[in-house]
Amino acid sequence: MDYSGIEEFLEKLFSNSFTRKKLDKYEMSEKELKVFMEGLVKSNETKIYNRILAEDERRAITPEAFGYLVELLSLKSIDKNLFENVISLSMQLHVFLKRKIDKRMMDDIVNFLIFSGRGEVTIRDILEILFVQDSDLIFNEDIN
Repeated sequence: MDYSGIEEFLEKLFSNSFTRKKLDKYEMSEKELKVFMEGLVKSNETKIYNRILAEDERRAITPEAFGYLVELLSLKSIDKNLFENVISLSMQLHVFLKRKIDKRMMDDIVNFLIFSGRGEVTIRDILEILFVQDSDLIFNEDIN
């Protein structure tokens, strides 16, 4: 097949009037067309995002919470940017709470980020959703 006319081919392929006779014009068998279409679909799939926790992240996040986050990513419920944002916020939250972030807390963070509609979220916002009182924490400086 001559690939110089690929745009024309795709336009005709996705038109309602594409027929076997038109396919023969491109000297392409139905099997070749199937392989071509599968290749298009595969090239549009996102690549797997491989991520392991660093040592300090493992101290801050429970394995169950991280597994939950990975599952959301694999289900495409979240993207890799949100995935990394949740890990970052979890690390900050761990510093204030002095305990590991568990699955329930991770779920609260993810839900807040998804449903708040806000682009930027601070650690104070996350603390509020976890019902931690400001009086329980000492803020010496503002942290994003």
